[in-house]
Amino acid sequence: MDSAEGPADRERGSDALPTMRWESAGATLAALLLYIVTLAPSITWAHDGADSGELLAAAVTNGVPHPPGYPLYMILLQGWLWLTGLIFPAADLAWRGNLFSALCAALSVGVTVMVLGHLLAGYKWGKVWALLGGLAWAVSPLLWTQAVITEVYALHSLLLALLGWVILCRGGRPRLLVPILALGFAHHLTFLLLLPAILYYLWTEPSALPAPRARFMRLAGVVTAAGVLAALFYVRTLLVAGTTPPPPVNWGYPDNLAGFWWLVSGSAYRGYFFTLEAKEMLGRVASWAYTVTTQYTPAGLGLALLGFAYLDGSNPRLRNFSVFWLLPVSLYSISYYTRDSEIYLLPVVWLMAVWMGFGLAVLADWLGRRPWHAPWRAIVATGAVIGLTALLLFHLPSVSLRGDREATDFLAAVEERIEPGSIIITTGDTTTFAVWYGAWGDGSLLAVAPDAVIVNYSLYQFDWYQRLLDNLYPNVANVGTSAQALIEANIAARSIYLTEKIPIIPDERLQSEGPLWRIK
Repeated sequence: MDSAEGPADRERGSDALPTMRWESAGATLAALLLYIVTLAPSITWAHDGADSGELLAAAVTNGVPHPPGYPLYMILLQGWLWLTGLIFPAADLAWRGNLFSALCAALSVGVTVMVLGHLLAGYKWGKVWALLGGLAWAVSPLLWTQAVITEVYALHSLLLALLGWVILCRGGRPRLLVPILALGFAHHLTFLLLLPAILYYLWTEPSALPAPRARFMRLAGVVTAAGVLAALFYVRTLLVAGTTPPPPVNWGYPDNLAGFWWLVSGSAYRGYFFTLEAKEMLGRVASWAYTVTTQYTPAGLGLALLGFAYLDGSNPRLRNFSVFWLLPVSLYSISYYTRDSEIYLLPVVWLMAVWMGFGLAVLADWLGRRPWHAPWRAIVATGAVIGLTALLLFHLPSVSLRGDREATDFLAAVEERIEPGSIIITTGDTTTFAVWYGAWGDGSLLAVAPDAVIVNYSLYQFDWYQRLLDNLYPNVANVGTSAQALIEANIAARSIYLTEKIPIIPDERLQSEGPLWRIK
């Protein structure tokens, strides 16, 4: 039987430790295969993935997606679609976008295995616990659901895993940290929520500069450099927004300072922040607890908490890093009152996978100290494999989108009914982005209805959108005025369809046609 010495008595974090290259590559490949098998075949509305149609349409038209514009993601997605278009020329455009998410999520699994392999260096069976922790992250529903659709969060997961690797395994070396921070800031502004943990860990680095002032200046320099590099990516937003004609997906029409600030500051979403009443707060906290608990089941959560408890006594610095990592993200998720706010807990779920690696090591070590003679490490590892397999099979029916056709069936039904030159007025995200994908993504809608005019009823409230419509459709009367004016000016000459009923049109003027309403 293995020696009964405790994990706290072993060397940890040594640079001489195994690199975990093969284990990381194996975990990446396994996760990628899982995600490909469960990948959505095209655009989807599942897993809060309605944005997939919009993101793909923005990439194809070199446009600007919803705030804050995601310049890094747009650049990478455009390059990926070009590359896969050469490799898989007959493949569905949206499937290729979904594949990009699968690759990013799978790479985040491999990076997580490397992080755990470094942290568990010198522990008995450290490689095994690191591999199991990484695979737990792979099958966590929050990551898995984002790995099978075109969305920004799979890339977000890869960047936060890389950030963990730079901080925890490479001591936050500036030449590595600055580019990772810059990419994170350029991709998703919630990356800023991880700064407290990063700054704490670097401030307490044993090899840090001894003078507090010098240490502060170094950290400020790192953050400033990362911010400047991130800002360069947003130049892309200004450049593409001001082209003539403008791209049809062009949120904020940010060819000027006011539109640019509206976009990158998320002005449209400020009403979702800190709007909860006291009676609603308890429900939000309960939702947070449910999301955290269901990622790895209560048993997995128990293992994660065991690992955190061990860090509490053996590694206060890593414990405090965990707290600074977890709290800002959790508070943001609780206070940001939207239907999909739980997705912002991805950094928390990733951190729990790291804790689980420690938890498995501690549990196996504790059992090895008991007087009962048994191969406890093998038993714990086998139990963990069984648990992860059960978790995978339990979530497979609800996560897999292999047969999902709801969004594509809607788009096909729309294309069957509209006529050339029709006006299509959309309202909700799901129908709007599906129509945008058909028009400006794969082009199937405009192929059957050339010169169709596509407007969104909800966006008419913004001046920038009215200006965009005027520039997109200069020959359509009153297109940039209001939906009411557009309808009344064109009802005699064009067929006008609604994807949802709107309050300005009474029911007696509507005729149902498949998924659409036609204005009589």
